[in-house]
Amino acid sequence: MGSIIFDLPTFERIAIVFTAFLLVTASVFVLNQYIDREADRRNKVKSRLPVASGRITPRNALIFSLLLVILGLTLVFVVDVYLSALFLIYLGLWTAYSTPPFRLKALPVVDLVVSGLGAGFLPFFMGLGVTQHLSTDVSSIMLVAVPLTLIHSGGHIIQAVGDYEADSKTGINTSAVKYGKKKTVIVAGLMILTAVLSPFVYSAFGLLAYRHLLLFFILFPLSIPVAMRYA
Repeated sequence: MGSIIFDLPTFERIAIVFTAFLLVTASVFVLNQYIDREADRRNKVKSRLPVASGRITPRNALIFSLLLVILGLTLVFVVDVYLSALFLIYLGLWTAYSTPPFRLKALPVVDLVVSGLGAGFLPFFMGLGVTQHLSTDVSSIMLVAVPLTLIHSGGHIIQAVGDYEADSKTGINTSAVKYGKKKTVIVAGLMILTAVLSPFVYSAFGLLAYRHLLLFFILFPLSIPVAMRYA
């Protein structure tokens, strides 16, 4: 999204960086499946994941995750060495989210903040890095980055509520486990509502071009199936 709003880079550049992003993100998901395989076996939905179901051994999952990281970072390093720093921060944040001794996903409030930053804020900055517009006016960047962070934090809460039973049994003290389903769902609703309304508020005050609202109507429906899955 960062590369669409502020500029449009060459197809080759955006294709390579996007592929690198997918590879690094996939490595994080595989690592998370490895770490959480016991808890996932107690989750009706996640028990069907490759590692939890036994289709992939834990050892092979770790090897696969490492290969994805190496390939992803190599691609982005070839395209732009400076962009590699953002990728390393992204990878480090999500690794700390899942992996002991940090295990940020087990820290109430911290879990949803990390999710918002890792899934919303950082990817947006990566998009800006693709366009080489990291020096763009900070206020303009924040107008877009904050709603993205909120909507991903809210989405994380919805997922955490779906994982409530399994997390409770395995002692993973997420925000949903700490504060209960009802309170966290209310917080998620407020976050998502704020994120959804913010583009319209920005446009009304002349802070965002009306043409950019088209992105909202394209992207928001895509998030509904994900939300419904964990609702």
